[in-house]
Amino acid sequence: MSVRCLLVLVVLGTVGGCGDPEPRYGEATLSAAAPRATFSGTTFGAAAAMELAPGCPGYLDVETPGHVVHVSEDVPFDITVRSDEAPLALAVAHGDEVRCDSDEGSGHAPTLSFDRAGDYQLFIAALREPSELAYEVSVRAGDARGEAIASAPGAETTVNVTITSQPPGAQVRDEAGGVVGTTPAMFVVNATAEELGQSRTWVLSLAEHEDVTVSGELTAGALVLHGHLTTSGPTEIDVSATEAQPIRDYQTATLGVDVGEACAITRAEVEVGITHSFIGDLRVVLRAPWGDEIVLHRHGGGGRRNLNRTWTSDQPQLRPLVGRTTAGRWILVVHDDAGADQGSFEHFDLRLTCGSEPVASVERPRPSRPTPVRTHTPRAPRLPDLPTRTDIVRVLGAIRPRVEQCGTGQGGSARVIATVTGSSGRVTEISTTGVSDASVRNCVQRAVRTARFPRFRRSSLDVDYTYALR
Repeated sequence: MSVRCLLVLVVLGTVGGCGDPEPRYGEATLSAAAPRATFSGTTFGAAAAMELAPGCPGYLDVETPGHVVHVSEDVPFDITVRSDEAPLALAVAHGDEVRCDSDEGSGHAPTLSFDRAGDYQLFIAALREPSELAYEVSVRAGDARGEAIASAPGAETTVNVTITSQPPGAQVRDEAGGVVGTTPAMFVVNATAEELGQSRTWVLSLAEHEDVTVSGELTAGALVLHGHLTTSGPTEIDVSATEAQPIRDYQTATLGVDVGEACAITRAEVEVGITHSFIGDLRVVLRAPWGDEIVLHRHGGGGRRNLNRTWTSDQPQLRPLVGRTTAGRWILVVHDDAGADQGSFEHFDLRLTCGSEPVASVERPRPSRPTPVRTHTPRAPRLPDLPTRTDIVRVLGAIRPRVEQCGTGQGGSARVIATVTGSSGRVTEISTTGVSDASVRNCVQRAVRTARFPRFRRSSLDVDYTYALR
């Protein structure tokens, strides 16, 4: 059954307009004369698709589309994405319009239809969780949406082929072993009417990486393919952040590192250097690129000073990282949950080891179909990944009168950063700035703790809101 969400909205600062981002994998031009294009790629990014447009499902990179299709004239066309690995979601941005579709059914083939000229940004998302899933996108216009357009026997059609890879610089060889270029490679294939619709294969080779094969269907238009090459031996990744951040009472200090290499983690180490006069005040949390939050330190150590420690994947906290992808932004957050003591977050070091095996897509086991019975238990509604912005504003606005009454008649404002737990929707942690009076600050925090958010799937969410005081 198709789960479809079609959204039409104005998205400010995200898609459309001047300075559109370059696609990660390639682009093609569609017209009545060149009515087809085929792309291939791998899903990437760990942001919730709702950050691209509220209501869009899946996980992607909201800043970078996978592909761009330039449509040169008003012509009806369909965009379809398929994967043999796991369900996908499709989001297409055209000007101020964003449309989304996903499909849990057979074939995993979300489809969207359009009929206007312009530039279309294609975002392909992993539907269930952040992961790297190989996919193929088919774009067909006019009569090409149905039966293939007939061509005269023996006539040749020009197919523009683009092949990219991650990492780039791979040698591209055709089926006969001839070298046709180096990624990103762009070349032309002449195909007869009999060859149109047939699959053509190329092999990508790069030193210290495993060869990978990419293939696609020759069409009267463009064929854009992407290959992901994995390293042929163990990879050691060592990245650090050393820009010291102050740790203040009831606030957070954050350091992050970016990993560009994508491979499966076989071992992980996280090292932190923190100077602080009372480490029992602190909570240290690692945020992985796919969104999971791992608590490394929770108010342990009592009144001891400073926290200089290394955690490894041999320990329970980091064991879930084994088998996951290295690529993305890793963030370490130090929460100071008490007053009186302060310090500095000096450095964050991340050391990852991975082998040559590709990152496997993680499929959650589906329960076996139960034996039919006469009674029926209603299925619990599926929780959203995060509450919508509308829900957040509604909940925080509802407690505004209570917060305003905390003022002492001097006016001013209180900035509140609250951590909401997904399983309960309750506020579990609060920090307040802009208020010097302790009684006013405590009153604001008591009011905010009464907020009740809709439950969501992620473990927690930090909301930042400023209230005017009377």
